[in-house]
Amino acid sequence: MQRHAGMVTATGWLLAMSLVGHSLGAHAAGFCERMPMDPEFPAGLNGSYDIVGRDVRTGHAYTGTLALDHGREVYTLARTVQGRTVHGEAWMESCGVDRIRTLVVRYDAEPVIRMACSLGADGGNYYRVSCRTVQGGNDSPGLEAWYQRP
Repeated sequence: MQRHAGMVTATGWLLAMSLVGHSLGAHAAGFCERMPMDPEFPAGLNGSYDIVGRDVRTGHAYTGTLALDHGREVYTLARTVQGRTVHGEAWMESCGVDRIRTLVVRYDAEPVIRMACSLGADGGNYYRVSCRTVQGGNDSPGLEAWYQRP
């Protein structure tokens, strides 16, 4: 890039931004890859959770429970909110150049609920899972957090 009196010229900046945009677009299709099922990774993820969230459609808060277990190719889920149980599945994906691991969730609700979750832990090594949710064609994201029971 050309510099003039310590400043990047507009031409240099535009060229740099067009190259960045071009390279990101070329790799967008392969941004995340589904990882093979490994019941040992992440270790201890299966179990019972308390959940809290915000409904995408209504904006209302909710609480409930979640049972998570590993199957042959996916984690199986049973989520109960207000006495209604919805089943689903989850799997790990590795995303971006840094290969950030994300838990991807799909609940068989009507309409389908999809989530992208990050994993954390507390001092007692229990999982704290934070998720962004979308349901149906609604573009407004919701939230759901899971707190693993001891």
